[in-house]
Amino acid sequence: MAEGLGHALIVGGTGMLAAAADRLAQDGWRVSHIARHATTFAAGREGQAGFDADYHDEAAFRAALAAALEWGGPPGLGIAWFRTLKLPTPRLMAEAMGAPGASARLFQVVGSRTAHPNHPDRLPRAAAVAERLPNCLLRQVVLGFRLEPAGARANTNAEISAGVLEAIAADRPLTIVGQVDPWPLDRA
Repeated sequence: MAEGLGHALIVGGTGMLAAAADRLAQDGWRVSHIARHATTFAAGREGQAGFDADYHDEAAFRAALAAALEWGGPPGLGIAWFRTLKLPTPRLMAEAMGAPGASARLFQVVGSRTAHPNHPDRLPRAAAVAERLPNCLLRQVVLGFRLEPAGARANTNAEISAGVLEAIAADRPLTIVGQVDPWPLDRA
């Protein structure tokens, strides 16, 4: 069962979100990971456990999610990095958030194109993953870009982890890591 600050469930956190996961564990969260190589990633990391599944495989994801919930209890915090929301697995994660009578925050990490100024419908469409789930308090984190003299560049893993941790601390409905405006011509 969860100890300390509770259970933090992370999907897709073994790469760019690794530093954020490590920090949450250092702060007292029991951190579970669902990813293709989550077991290997979590091995030797204090307060972390991995459950292997590709989120494109619904049956494997369901099994990994059940194992993560058994290990850590109901998640009070979630971080979700799904490259696509056109699958049932993001909704399955949202449904698992919180406990009866207790809500939990789910930080949905999305790419910069989700916040493209010419497509204002994309962020609300992405947020639909938590519709009609009163225990799931959705927060969105947009991975923007950095404009430099040579042009636009993606955020580094360190910038992404720091931005997600800042989003958790600030608890705003929307956080942008980097910027999404002005939209650079080479990233339309």
